[in-house]
Amino acid sequence: MKFAVVDDEKIFRDRICELIDEHYNSLDIICTQFSNGNEILNAYSSGKKFDAVFLDIEMPGLDGMQTAERIRKISSDVPIVFLTSHTERAMDGYEVNAFRFLPKDVDKTKVILKSSMQEYVVKPEDIVYAESNNNTVIFVTSDNRYTVRMKLSAALNMLNDAMPVFVKIHRCSVVNLSHVCGYTDKEVNMDNGEIIPVSKSCAAAFKKSMLDYIKHSAR
Repeated sequence: MKFAVVDDEKIFRDRICELIDEHYNSLDIICTQFSNGNEILNAYSSGKKFDAVFLDIEMPGLDGMQTAERIRKISSDVPIVFLTSHTERAMDGYEVNAFRFLPKDVDKTKVILKSSMQEYVVKPEDIVYAESNNNTVIFVTSDNRYTVRMKLSAALNMLNDAMPVFVKIHRCSVVNLSHVCGYTDKEVNMDNGEIIPVSKSCAAAFKKSMLDYIKHSAR
């Protein structure tokens, strides 16, 4: 069976493909990802066909409804499953004979950490700090450590997208301000008992971020 997943956010495309594989684990499945409506329309134009299309409604440029309308001109019977964070758009789907709607319920207050063997969903507030080691980042919680192949800069962006309390204190270290229990110009004491060094280049920015965090969390 051939499925198409169209979404401008890779995290959702990956998750839908994983769910498809899990559901049809005994069948031969091909899950093709597209990042926008034009890509899947080009695939149809080149002669490709799909047994079902999972389509995000909210996409930049050609949105999901517009894409579905064009797909319907090519294939009148392919099942179209809309992915959306706004269920009030469900009525619009009847115009293109949508098969069903699925809510995009990935919780942005959590982060997905993918190791080489497994995928973990972790609350960002549970992450005490993260540190880079060659081409990997180790995320440390009070009771676990997760090693993920990525850059520290990407890890910092991901964490702050979910919970903006992470600050770089060294070229190899990022800390969660809510887990800091003491600090000097040279080191930070974390509430799990670990002490992490602060580099001279990061000291001023860390201190300012720490004071801002204390000021706003005390309100």
